[in-house]
Amino acid sequence: MEKEDSSYKKAKKIAKKKIDFIKHLMTYGIVMGVLALINNVADPGGYQWWLWPATCWGIFVLIDFLSVFAFVGGRLEKYEERLTQKEQEKMGREEFSSPQIFY
Repeated sequence: MEKEDSSYKKAKKIAKKKIDFIKHLMTYGIVMGVLALINNVADPGGYQWWLWPATCWGIFVLIDFLSVFAFVGGRLEKYEERLTQKEQEKMGREEFSSPQIFY
């Protein structure tokens, strides 16, 4: 029962990340479209300044994409679980070991 709840929570978390990415991508597309329109209506054939925010924000969209789709497979989650177990083991040993007193 716990395993089913755990897998459901993981699946829900992944689905939420994908939906959040889609929202991010749509917002990016709309805002960049508006900026490009403003740039080309205000100064047709002039300097394309809207490419600067498009590039900078685009880098973050790419990072978001990679974190949602490319690094799926649980590598980071497995690493996090291993580190958590290590820390729990350390804490368990520290709780039961005698305190060291230095004179």
